[in-house]
Amino acid sequence: SVVSTQSTGHYYITNNLRTMMRGVRIVVLGALLLGSTLSAVINPALTEWHLIEQGEERHLFPLKDYILQVKSFLPEVYDTNPPYSQLFDVNKPSTMMMLLHEGSYNNKVGRLVWNTIKFDKGFDVSIEECDRKYKSYNSFPTGKGEDRRQIWNWNFFEDFVELSCNGELQYSRSFDEGESHPFLQNVSPEKCRALGDAEVDRIVFKHMKGKYIRGIPKDGKIVPTEPVKPETEKPETEKPTTVKPSTAPPTPDADDIITDKPYPTCNCWTAECGYCSNLDCTVKQDLVNSERGIQVTSTLKRKR
Repeated sequence: SVVSTQSTGHYYITNNLRTMMRGVRIVVLGALLLGSTLSAVINPALTEWHLIEQGEERHLFPLKDYILQVKSFLPEVYDTNPPYSQLFDVNKPSTMMMLLHEGSYNNKVGRLVWNTIKFDKGFDVSIEECDRKYKSYNSFPTGKGEDRRQIWNWNFFEDFVELSCNGELQYSRSFDEGESHPFLQNVSPEKCRALGDAEVDRIVFKHMKGKYIRGIPKDGKIVPTEPVKPETEKPETEKPTTVKPSTAPPTPDADDIITDKPYPTCNCWTAECGYCSNLDCTVKQDLVNSERGIQVTSTLKRKR
């Protein structure tokens, strides 16, 4: 049979379009799969304080790009020396837990547990993959203000991690110094180093209902602000003060100060200036307040 040029051209065009559309579908599907497993972008709302309302919440959070802040509140009544059975209980009110994942929620790479108080026995904070037992805080994490708030900072770096409370360092761990345990398989130097190398991009927050979380960008491009809410602290009332008018002459601008010496800095090589050893011949400069910096003059002479 004979196929006309018009029909043949139509066939080729249709076939090419089908091939192109099939390729586009594959590329889009691949991009979606890669995006869901390899990279996660933080919810912009998490750059502001977010209240955890459930006993378990999941959030996309690239931990190496953001400092994770947790706001808790120190209870008015607490026991720093409970029985051992309560020390290991993660359901107690003072305990907070985070499960760190890489790529998907099926790939857990870290488990962090810490408390709002410092216990007498030192069972305060632990990274499951690095610490064979709980570690003690450096000091008691006191609360600030009438609500006794505590701002915790989890700051992950390539080789170590730091935990601070209200600006005071309470715990640090080098990923190259992970401990081992003869019976616990989850803790080992290899697993600790793997946690440091992992690109944690999603976190499960457990036992943290009533706490607040937010992310502080490490590149400093975004400066999050705390949501406006009624202040619990009463501001101090300042008494008005009467300022008497000054009778002193106005202070000249730093750039308007002119030396009273006729010898500029670059022309001090004279007998009167002691060949640049007499400081009285130098030009006075106010570098703290001046916007012009140091200005000097020099006389050019033709060399014979």
